[in-house]
Amino acid sequence: MENKKPRRKLTSQFKSQVVLEYLKGGKSQAEICRENAISPSLFAKWCRQFQQNIHKIFDDPQDNNNQAEQIAKLEQIIGKQTIEIDFLKEARRRFNL
Repeated sequence: MENKKPRRKLTSQFKSQVVLEYLKGGKSQAEICRENAISPSLFAKWCRQFQQNIHKIFDDPQDNNNQAEQIAKLEQIIGKQTIEIDFLKEARRRFNL
């Protein structure tokens, strides 16, 4: 059985630095992959993720807070409704309705 190298855990900061280095245009994709010991397919995946998510840095954090508040309110409503349903089921069972 072969001894496999443990997988490296690369931080999002490292990934973004590598992609930004490529976007600056000084080095080719192959050079960057060689210097950072990453495969070209992994690098291409990082570039795609970067392009798909770059717009999120300009999102309003207030929107996230509003969503969190709305989720909390909905969870409270669901909790109350669950209690009411359980109560009604028990009443129905006791009174054979």
